[in-house]
Amino acid sequence: MLHSSYASFSGNEQLQANPPTSAAISNTFTIEFWVRPTKEQTLRKESRSGVSPLDNQPFVIAPADDQVLKVAEAFIAISVGTNGISVYEVGKDHFTPTLVYPCSIEGWTHIALVYHHRTPSLYVDGVLAKTGILSRRRKIIPHFCFGGHPSYGYFQGDLQEVRLWNIVRTEPLIQAFYQTIIDHVESHMIQYWPLCEETTFQSCVETGTHVIAPPVKVHKKKLLFTFYIPSGGVETLNRQRFYALSESGIQCDFLYTQSGTGLQNKVNASVFVTNEDMKIKEIISKENYDTIIVNTDYLLLKRLRQLGYKGHLIYEVQGLGTDKEYTNAYLKGHAHSYIKNYSDAILYPNTPHLIDAFRKYLSSKQQFCFHNCFDTKQFHYQPLPKQSTPIIGWVGRLEDNKNWRDFLRIGSHIIKHSSDVKLWMFEDNTLSTPAEREAFECLVDQLNLRSHLTIYANQPHAKMAEYFSIIGDSGGFLCSTSKVEGFGYAVLEAMVCKCPVLSTDSDGVKSFIIHNQTGKFFTLGNIEEAVKEGIELLTNKSLRETIRHQGVTHIIQHFSPQEYAANFKQMLSQI
Repeated sequence: MLHSSYASFSGNEQLQANPPTSAAISNTFTIEFWVRPTKEQTLRKESRSGVSPLDNQPFVIAPADDQVLKVAEAFIAISVGTNGISVYEVGKDHFTPTLVYPCSIEGWTHIALVYHHRTPSLYVDGVLAKTGILSRRRKIIPHFCFGGHPSYGYFQGDLQEVRLWNIVRTEPLIQAFYQTIIDHVESHMIQYWPLCEETTFQSCVETGTHVIAPPVKVHKKKLLFTFYIPSGGVETLNRQRFYALSESGIQCDFLYTQSGTGLQNKVNASVFVTNEDMKIKEIISKENYDTIIVNTDYLLLKRLRQLGYKGHLIYEVQGLGTDKEYTNAYLKGHAHSYIKNYSDAILYPNTPHLIDAFRKYLSSKQQFCFHNCFDTKQFHYQPLPKQSTPIIGWVGRLEDNKNWRDFLRIGSHIIKHSSDVKLWMFEDNTLSTPAEREAFECLVDQLNLRSHLTIYANQPHAKMAEYFSIIGDSGGFLCSTSKVEGFGYAVLEAMVCKCPVLSTDSDGVKSFIIHNQTGKFFTLGNIEEAVKEGIELLTNKSLRETIRHQGVTHIIQHFSPQEYAANFKQMLSQI
């Protein structure tokens, strides 16, 4: 049960949806609703054909009338009683239960009926209860008339939150959403009836036994994500979750306090760049955001409150500093009081050192932890002309945490073993200091790498799929030398482009890499170990191909935009 009000049926009411039938949807769809029956039903034997005897069945979703049956071979009707659930197929000379599930229903219960290529499956409170019989009818479509039918039987009890989707809703998605009130248009949601007081159903019932329930217009949730600069992993994350959340009907805007090279990666969203209080105040006043997600900049939490923002504030971290000790010191210092006093919740990826630190220092604050997402349909492997020599790639900034020095040393040693190896480095050259740049140039000369090294500065994100694909097909790999990674998007992106990865055993990439299965690890600072593992990636073709294949599969299975959207929306419903 989600609402305090709901539709109540005493045994003689019928509520017909408008429109009652979505003829474009057939054979594969999902129907969900909350129900509390007060009457038993007669549980019949499952069958693929024939006409089942009806003994005043409590049809919460009623059979279609004869005139409706002209547009399809069969419609779905659902009977729910205190002793079980029955799914009927209704057609010409065809009225039979294809799924019958005996169970005790004493209170509010969530039911999801999933049809997949004409086969029904029943989920009760988010758990698969039973799979029914494959239909013999070629076209089955849903029809919505709530409460029953004078010829077949009326439902007795309560009903709310009826949802129709044109896709198969998997068990994880059902579990993530079924206890969540929907207040915005969902992707793949075709019809939605809360059947609570907002629909004025209760007053409609009093005027007659046949009333119309129009589809509900719902508020689209609006979010603002903030960060210092549009660059690196956070800029990638923001674009990825923009696509994921937009598909689920959530509007996402972005605020950066300074300009950066990532602005070249266009998204169909409002992207603001300002650090001026008056302009920020104007943005939040005009746009009326439901929630603002502040990444890393804990001082901005207080600023937003002082500028008049009264909605929810979530403090997000994707990575902190150059080591775990820095993360602990950061949260023990000034950040602690700002996060505690001005945020409503904390969000971070499934990274062990972040989990430990936040739970230790901010245990009283509501916290959410789940994987980031990646859309492999937009960014993926691209077959391109093969390079004649192996390439070892590196992505990052010339800073201490990205540890470019170890990459150059590893590359130098591998070149001594295989002189034809090339090094490609991808960097944002607007973020390095003059001193760091000078140190880099000196080490390149010291290691005699000029003839082997190519530097690519500020490449558009979409272009990186081409580079990673080329590196993977060349027989080379991506080498990630970071001291600490909160998540590590460059590693993930290489993997989905079939580019093997050799990485430091950093917490943030443990979600991606399983050693010698989806990638390779080496101990931070151990150049000899890194060289050994790198040479094996270059020479062991069987292991290399296994890693390339399993790396792509792992990312697709564990970092889908749909799962991210489900987790994110569940978080929003709980703060």
